[in-house]
Amino acid sequence: MRMRYVLAALVACLVFAGSGAARAPSPDDLLCANAPSGTVETVPAPFDRWLVLVCAPQSQALVPIEGTIWFAHGGQEPVSILALPPGATPMRKTDQYDPRYGVRFKALFGTEAKDAKRLRALKLLEVALAGGPAPKVDRVFQLDAVSIIYDMRYNIYFYVADNRPRAALVCIDECKQALLIDILTVSEAAARMTGR
Repeated sequence: MRMRYVLAALVACLVFAGSGAARAPSPDDLLCANAPSGTVETVPAPFDRWLVLVCAPQSQALVPIEGTIWFAHGGQEPVSILALPPGATPMRKTDQYDPRYGVRFKALFGTEAKDAKRLRALKLLEVALAGGPAPKVDRVFQLDAVSIIYDMRYNIYFYVADNRPRAALVCIDECKQALLIDILTVSEAAARMTGR
């Protein structure tokens, strides 16, 4: 199955100033430090070991933790998961509205996929791979991220082997639209990019 869309790429350097002093509003506020109360959901465990929620200029986004890179499957294109659904028109920042906080995830729910849910998640991965080799999978976890825009629900399956996710499948509308993500370490990503 070819991917019908690619979630917008987010390439950002996460910089965190760890001072105890109050911070002035930052024009980039990538780590959501100045977000209004109630606009940033907490990433549940164990997903908080694999990804972070950031306040990107066009919307909030789920991005990999430092030391990990998400590429569209088989490629070299970094990807993230935006609260702004595919095909939606980005909203402009004004004095009264900031899409970093307004276009957001209103809920994040996570669980381990077991029994029938695990089998379904493995079947979805098989379909997304279109006959390609499947990664080793010890456990499957599902994170549901609900955007405030259209109440769009992303079902995100993480395929874990040797205690770290190796792939993720981001589904919309029961996987009628999907994006398969390769989850790589920095050295694995560098090897892919240099062809080694």
